[in-house]
Amino acid sequence: MSRPYRVAVIPTRDRHQMLADCVNSIVDQVDHVLVVDNGSQPPIDTSAWGRRTRRYGVDMDPPNISALWNIGIGKADGVAWIHGATDWDIAVLNSDVVVPPGWVDALSGAMRSTTAVLAYPDQFDGRQQILHTKAEPVDLRQRITGYAYMIRGEVGLRLDESMAWWYSDDDLDWRARENGGALLVPGIPVQHLDPNGSTNARPELAEQAGRDRETFIAKWGRGPH
Repeated sequence: MSRPYRVAVIPTRDRHQMLADCVNSIVDQVDHVLVVDNGSQPPIDTSAWGRRTRRYGVDMDPPNISALWNIGIGKADGVAWIHGATDWDIAVLNSDVVVPPGWVDALSGAMRSTTAVLAYPDQFDGRQQILHTKAEPVDLRQRITGYAYMIRGEVGLRLDESMAWWYSDDDLDWRARENGGALLVPGIPVQHLDPNGSTNARPELAEQAGRDRETFIAKWGRGPH
């Protein structure tokens, strides 16, 4: 294979139309799309996209987004292994994201041209590709986009499930920096259609986010910003 195997992982709950827009934007850019469906009613139906798109049903309430991501990443590893891949890209997306054409190629190419094990798009019109290699706060405009990023699947990165709603993406970012780097890639921003929609709808998730920040600080000795 001339390029890494590619799998997209998308956790969701009750966002049927936004999920459809998300899958439609990426399905032709990857080899498989894995939808982690956390109790949607009605259940997500992936049949419209054919056999390359699969649904994995779970029931997790309150949700632990880190665990949901990890379920999808583990399934992505399995799909890559079944297809004999030695290198594979895992694009991790929230279901309210729409990616532009060529996004996977651009992000993967940039990541694999460096030592980075994680890559994410610049959402602030920057023009400079930046490889972060130190676990420390950076400009807010250069932080990981926790709703749309890519990891080198063969490295085995996972989210820290002790941070159930927020900050596990920052934790992943900082660990990636210490293990090859986290790469900010300009020129390929995504559309983020419903930022904080789930958090705003459920006050207990905002409270969990506060606890997650405390967990991050206890782990690293400071916050990400």
